[in-house]
Amino acid sequence: MLYSVEDLVVNDSFIAYCMQQDAGDRSFWDEYLEQHPEALPAVEEARLLVLGLKLMLQKKQNELSAGEDKAGHALYLPEAVVQPLNPAGNSSNRVPGKRKQAWAVAAVACVVIALGVFYQSRQPVAGNRKGIERIASSVTPVQSKAGELKTLALPDNSTITLNMGSSLKLSEGFSRTNRDVYLVGEAFFDVTHNKNLPFIVHVKDYKVKVLGTRFNVKAYKNDRLSETSLLEGSVQIIVDKNGREEVYKTLQVNQKFTIKTDSSALLSNASSENRGEVTPLSYYDEKQAVETAWTKDLLIFEGRSMEEIKNVLERKFGVTITIPDKKVQQYLYSANFTNESIDEILKALQLSYPFSYKKEGNTIIINK
Repeated sequence: MLYSVEDLVVNDSFIAYCMQQDAGDRSFWDEYLEQHPEALPAVEEARLLVLGLKLMLQKKQNELSAGEDKAGHALYLPEAVVQPLNPAGNSSNRVPGKRKQAWAVAAVACVVIALGVFYQSRQPVAGNRKGIERIASSVTPVQSKAGELKTLALPDNSTITLNMGSSLKLSEGFSRTNRDVYLVGEAFFDVTHNKNLPFIVHVKDYKVKVLGTRFNVKAYKNDRLSETSLLEGSVQIIVDKNGREEVYKTLQVNQKFTIKTDSSALLSNASSENRGEVTPLSYYDEKQAVETAWTKDLLIFEGRSMEEIKNVLERKFGVTITIPDKKVQQYLYSANFTNESIDEILKALQLSYPFSYKKEGNTIIINK
């Protein structure tokens, strides 16, 4: 059975697939596309409509939050982001159900907004950094401190934006015999094309191989997930299997590869959770992908736990945050911030879930 655009935008399971909330729904629609590759245009069009409506709802929620709280932050917590859209079950074999037809009307109304969702501006990334640092040596790793972004120009004319608390090292002979770099943390890459020397980013557990493209790699040691997000061109995820390198995944534009950072290896017999998955990018507005929002000095959290947010705030503000209560660690938030202080951010998060916090020097302790 082939679904039309109209069928898809009113389908509970498809909406959950677009929001990346349910593993069963993702499995169902991935299998649907494998069996019906001719359905891809309709799926893409419907997904644009769904994401466009999500965008409208988020903006409306931000307006309401801003009106209620004069502190100047924008906070939203739409239930659709946190809760599965189809609570009946997660089986990938179920037949997806439908919402009311009114949902489709709302989705069609936002098509003009949604059509811009998948296109990222080619404007240079901007942030709280000082000029461009030209890197010519492979001897010493380049590091960014807490609260600092760095723009790096490499010998092959590629540019890299290094996120806070990150480290990048060039391999010996870079741009002459190879284009290998080693990353701990997060970086946005704008790589010049060179078919003879592929550009390879080494992170824990895998490598990212490209010829020339724009992509983001996130591989912090203390984060739960490692991600590679593609904005332009194509990239390959390379793994070492029994001493041999092989292509594990190939990403297309507006896709990301996600793997748990505590996975010991990407093995074919590993659980599906540890094998990694390829999913669509998330978009905050018509042009800004959530995965690269940090390059514009934006903090955007979509269904992120307090434990995950803690790591971001530590890197941005150079503090240590402890959360003794495991329940508080699992609080889920969807919020966006621009120039707020850490106190303003924490107070904004308190609006959704009550918690207390206190400062002891450079340490912040969060309790229920």
